[in-house]
Amino acid sequence: MKNFKLLLVGLLVFSSLTSCSFFFESENSSISQNNPSQILENDKEKETVTITTSNSNTHSNLVDVIEDVRPSVVDINAYSLKFSSAGSGVIVGSSNEAYYVITNHHVIDGASNFDVVVYDSEENSKTYEASLIGTSMENDIAALKIETKDTLQCVSFIEDSEKVKVGTEVIAIGNPLGILGGSVTHGIVSATQREVYLQELGYMELIQTDAAINSGNSGGALFNNQGLLIGIVNSGYTDYEGLNFAIPANTARTCFTSIIDTYKDNGNNYGYSKGESNIGISLNVATVYSGHNSSAQVDVIYVSSVTSGSDASLNKVLDYASYQNGRSSYFYSIQKVNGVEVTSLENTVKALEDVRAGDTVSLTCQKIASSRSFMSAQYYLTGETIEITFTASQYIYSLPN
Repeated sequence: MKNFKLLLVGLLVFSSLTSCSFFFESENSSISQNNPSQILENDKEKETVTITTSNSNTHSNLVDVIEDVRPSVVDINAYSLKFSSAGSGVIVGSSNEAYYVITNHHVIDGASNFDVVVYDSEENSKTYEASLIGTSMENDIAALKIETKDTLQCVSFIEDSEKVKVGTEVIAIGNPLGILGGSVTHGIVSATQREVYLQELGYMELIQTDAAINSGNSGGALFNNQGLLIGIVNSGYTDYEGLNFAIPANTARTCFTSIIDTYKDNGNNYGYSKGESNIGISLNVATVYSGHNSSAQVDVIYVSSVTSGSDASLNKVLDYASYQNGRSSYFYSIQKVNGVEVTSLENTVKALEDVRAGDTVSLTCQKIASSRSFMSAQYYLTGETIEITFTASQYIYSLPN
C-alpha cells in the first residue's frame, strides 16, 4: 500500500527536477428516495444491488457500536506477478449471493488478484476471492465483488456526510501495517471539506480526523458514534501525529453507484465514475533557464510523466520520464490550459481536474531541453511553443501490462 504525502493548499513549494504525480430512510431500509437501489447489468441478467442509508441506531455505548460494525470492515490483499498490496475495505452492498466491497483505488492499482478477509469475531476469519468491478482514480475509490452463499454484514451509510460536524466522535477500523486486521482507533472529526493535495491523486475534499491511521488502513471505514459510515479512510500525514483523512461517504456512495451502473461482466470491462476524464498527466514544478544562453531563471510547471494509453500519451504530450530514458530530446512545460495562463502547480492541476469526459482540451506547451555535461544538466526553455488539442475521453481502468 502506498503512503500518500499531503500538501495543504497554499503550502506548495518549488522543487528540483524530480518526478512527482498528481493526478458517499430509516435504519435497515433499502435506500431512500435520494439513493435508489442500483441496477447492475451484465451479460446474463439484471442484478439489484442494495445499499442502506440511515440517520439513527439503537446502540447505547461505543463498545456495542464497535461490536456491531466491525464485521463489515475487511482486509484486502491485492497482488499480481510483480505487485502486492495490503489494505482495508468496507462491505457496502449485497445482491443475490454476492457482496460488494469499497476500497481505495491506490490499494488495488496494479493488481490482478484480490483476496478479502472477513472477520466474524476477533478470533475467526474467512478469506474470499474477489473480482474487480471498477474504479475511480480521481476519487480514489474501487469496488470489488465477492460471490458467496455465506451471509456477510454490510454497513449503513450516513444519509448526508455533508452534515457531519467538527467534533463528531469517530471510530476508524482497518488493517494497519497489513497484518493487524480489525484494529479500532478512536477520535473526532477535526475538520470537514478540507481541501488537500495528495501526490498521484491531486486535490481532494476530505474529512480530517485525529483518529490514528497507519499504512494498511487505506480503504477502511470511518464511522460516527452511531455506527454509520461517514467516510472511507485514504491517507495519513506520516510526518505528524493526528493528521489523517477520509473520503466523504457521499463521494464514495456516488462513485460506487456509477461503477455499478456502468459495469459489464465480460472480461476487463470495468465500471467507472461517469464524466471522469482520462487525461493522464502528472506534473511537477522546477526552476529552469529562460533560454539556452540566458542567465535568467523562471519557474515552470512541467510534465513529469504520462500514463500509458491516456489522452496525453495518445496525443504525444512529451514528459520528463521519456526524456530521461532517451526516448525524446526534450519535454514539455504547460503554459496555458484552454487558453488560460497557468502560473502554479495548484491552478494547473485544478484546471485539468475540472475537465470532464467529452470536453475539448487545449494545452499550450513550451519545450524544455538541457545542456548536458559530465557533472550536471542545465535545463532551459527552447522558445518553441506547441498547441495540443484533443477531446477528453472517459477514464476506465485497465490492468497494467
